[in-house]
Amino acid sequence: MMKPKEIRRQARMTLQGNYFFAVNLTISLTIFTLALTIVLQSTSLGESPLPLNQALFWILNLIVMLLNSLLTIGLIRYLYSLCRKKSIVQPWPFLYAFRNQPDTFILTYLFRYAVSLVWFAPALYCYLKLPFSIDITNMSAEVVQLLTHMAAYAVLACIPAVLVSIPWCLTEFVLLDDPYCSAKDALQTSRRLMQGQYFRILRLWLGFLPLCLLGIGSMGIGFLWIRPYFYVSMGHVYLELRRDEPEVL
Repeated sequence: MMKPKEIRRQARMTLQGNYFFAVNLTISLTIFTLALTIVLQSTSLGESPLPLNQALFWILNLIVMLLNSLLTIGLIRYLYSLCRKKSIVQPWPFLYAFRNQPDTFILTYLFRYAVSLVWFAPALYCYLKLPFSIDITNMSAEVVQLLTHMAAYAVLACIPAVLVSIPWCLTEFVLLDDPYCSAKDALQTSRRLMQGQYFRILRLWLGFLPLCLLGIGSMGIGFLWIRPYFYVSMGHVYLELRRDEPEVL
């Protein structure tokens, strides 16, 4: 069984000659999602005093989040095909999840998101108490306190959120191998495959921490290269744990 360092090396070898297209796909996905977010923010629904408008704002945010998750499946599918050495060539790779049981992908995503998000409830509570627009040059003591508490709660929540997400981290790959698999079966399969793998996967993820810090330091630009690298690494983990040749995508 490959060590985390060997998995990352295998991922780099897989991406040789394919990084350009992988990064281009990541850029396209990021720009599209960012554009939707900017349009949503420009509506000023979140600033409205009307509860109905605020509810609509959060519903639209949820829709954007789910849309991004479905589009991300297309990116993961392309990168997973590289792991299997069966490259996909099609004009609209992002639309795969929309054509293959999108409800199943959405259900698994919502489950995993909810399991992780629950740990950020205190940080989210502080966030909701913040004013919609903040003048960083003239912040009140209450706003500074809320921001400090929010940051502290978010940092503390990262550890349990990561740990509880490990059992279901291979769900997308299970569904890519079997698009007609139910959400429950996909989650159970991922959890079964991850038995006894927690420490190895945690070490693998921690190996990406320095790169993530660089990505944050580059205003997020570095994540355009980190995301493909991470997904390919997880693809190799999945193939190794399945121990058999997956079905053709």
